Amino acid sequence: MKTNSARITKSFAVFDCDAHVNDPIEIWTKYVEPEYREQVKQAYWNDGTGAALLNGQLSVFGGHFPFQQTTKKVLSMTTSGPARINGITIGGPGVNKNVQRRLQRMSLTQEQAAYVDHNGAYDPDARVKELDLMGIDQVLVIPTMLVNAFPFIRNAEGAYGLARAYNNWARHWCDAAPDRLYPSALLPIQNTSLALKELDRVLKMKFPVVLMRPIDANGNYPNRLLPSPERSSGAGAFGIMMDPLFRAIEESGVVLGVHTFPSPLAMGIDPIDNARSPGDYVERSGRGTGRTVVSSTFSFILEATVWLSQVLLSGLLDRYPRLKMAIFESNATWLPSLLGYCDRLFKLYANERRSNARRLPSEAFYDQCMISFEAEEDMVFRQYEKFEDVGVWASDVYHPDAAEAWEAIAHMREAEVPVGVQEKLMGGNARRFYGIEPKLFTTEQPESIPRPDWFPRHDESVERWWKEEAHRREFKRPGKQWAPSY
Repeated sequence: MKTNSARITKSFAVFDCDAHVNDPIEIWTKYVEPEYREQVKQAYWNDGTGAALLNGQLSVFGGHFPFQQTTKKVLSMTTSGPARINGITIGGPGVNKNVQRRLQRMSLTQEQAAYVDHNGAYDPDARVKELDLMGIDQVLVIPTMLVNAFPFIRNAEGAYGLARAYNNWARHWCDAAPDRLYPSALLPIQNTSLALKELDRVLKMKFPVVLMRPIDANGNYPNRLLPSPERSSGAGAFGIMMDPLFRAIEESGVVLGVHTFPSPLAMGIDPIDNARSPGDYVERSGRGTGRTVVSSTFSFILEATVWLSQVLLSGLLDRYPRLKMAIFESNATWLPSLLGYCDRLFKLYANERRSNARRLPSEAFYDQCMISFEAEEDMVFRQYEKFEDVGVWASDVYHPDAAEAWEAIAHMREAEVPVGVQEKLMGGNARRFYGIEPKLFTTEQPESIPRPDWFPRHDESVERWWKEEAHRREFKRPGKQWAPSY
């Protein structure tokens, strides 16, 4: 972290509404119950060797590399060759985007790669220490690769067994610091009866949020409330209609957290003809062009905007007027434009509308929803009046776009966001939505973090390197050898 004589201070408790763990292997080795073990193996199994097996046949990235042990006590290394950095765990205290990029361009040993694999992504005690450094007082904990793979599990009993295992692990993990760590739950919506059963269980375990990914996995969007004719036999992915689950979530008061992810096609999941996520089209549009745009650049936003447009224009929130919904990890700058456009469509096609929607889409959203934003979304801060009561800050640690609370506060101050609004955006809104009491643990940005000599310093040399890395054409002209100054 850069030494700064004008360190940031704060007097309010920050709640991070979207931060991650790297799905520790203990979920499978210790928390999958014996009666569900074989079913979970056929659903989604991660043994920590790097790849996980989806539906017993498709190999997908599981979030781990072979050199990472299940307990995440940094191993005694016997090899010294170049190692891959795990992008899921690289962002953390003092590791801003420029430092991350520099690390990813370095040739690291296995031991060095393990050093940048943050322990807080696995261990709750380490997480609490890292929260202090990042200016975060309380946090909602969300899995990582499970968000990606879980909706594609076809075996409903296996999904149920894995959801039980993850939720048991998450509750136990967060109980290590119950005033600071709050778990989010997976629901096996492959079968609504099983999802209702697990919802009842996690409510008794005091989970504030249940998760859903807004994609067409297994042939159904999760807001398909009634079985379509071709699936009325119960052979479809959902078995029965989803309406009872939405009713139960609404009545419980728990928040429905809608979390997006990169295109399944890009991740190697379900590579069939039909798109399963709007992000799939980003991947497909580059085929044969010689130019590929990775879908993660837009997939998060596309999934969220498609889902939210359908929800708002269909009147789903009027059907469930007490449902609380939070949109995670999709940025927020686009929200005012989308709400304005949906309002215009709502009015324009009033006579043709078949749903019982009564409120304007914008009114329904502001009544029932929240949306997460990230530290660098300056347009959110410059339009803070539109987000004052619905914005919730997210660090997204420990992923490559992670940022600390100090960074978000600095951007808000630069945009002259009032302190009272900062307090709402940085925690007040989230805690009100989740029903959590504020607890203040950290008030001052740390001066520095001790680092080994090989670690890039967050100083002017890294800033110069970043500028040259980002503008290669400018620094690599014909006849001039490009030599970054780092």
